[in-house]
Amino acid sequence: MHQLSRRQLLGAVGSGLIALAGCSSDQNSGSDETESGGGAEPTPDQGETTSTDALSGSGNDDRSTQFGQVTQFPESYAMTATMQSEGRTIEMTGRFYQGDMYWSFDQQGQQMEMYHIGNSTYTVAGGQCLRGTMQQGMDRDEVDPGRFADQPKANSDLTPVGRDTIDGEEVLVYEISQDGSQEPVTYYVLADSGYPRRIEAESMRWDFHSWGSVEPIQKPEGDCRSMPGDGMTADGGS
Repeated sequence: MHQLSRRQLLGAVGSGLIALAGCSSDQNSGSDETESGGGAEPTPDQGETTSTDALSGSGNDDRSTQFGQVTQFPESYAMTATMQSEGRTIEMTGRFYQGDMYWSFDQQGQQMEMYHIGNSTYTVAGGQCLRGTMQQGMDRDEVDPGRFADQPKANSDLTPVGRDTIDGEEVLVYEISQDGSQEPVTYYVLADSGYPRRIEAESMRWDFHSWGSVEPIQKPEGDCRSMPGDGMTADGGS
């Protein structure tokens, strides 16, 4: 296997994280696929939605469909995120397990993997593993799907604007306004389970699947080096 030099590796990691940071700062949304400790698992095709049907007979006092009553985020799931920024589209595939995250994406023809496990972060590129985070790059919170889990409590009384279907499954559609944009963040929540199926905004889309069925995220195999002198900051782990 061809291995990148130290300078090439840091350049690839830096450009990948900075590009993702630009995308993540725009909005929130995704697609669907799953990862297993660094390896991708097959996932269903990205679901098609029908036009949203307005709800009838659903007033503000209908607690049975209120966002906070319906929506629940399980401790684990798989997801894909598609982000657009400055004419570029970045597709990320990952999974979430009790606060830990794994992401895989392509940057300039090079596959990159990011692991956020506890307080440690690992980046794998060119067959090499770096332990730490970039000083200039992507904030962990910007790619953390767990941040969506606070919204049902923060917008508990919100009622759906309509119903829809994704891959034949009925979803309730909720719209949440956001500061600095006229476009809302739209949540598509499975009507039967309350799990999030899709979250999208103007420049981002997230799709979720395999709720409660993914494996714990393991640190990358092999030795991971920490390089604080080259723009990396040690972030724990081994």
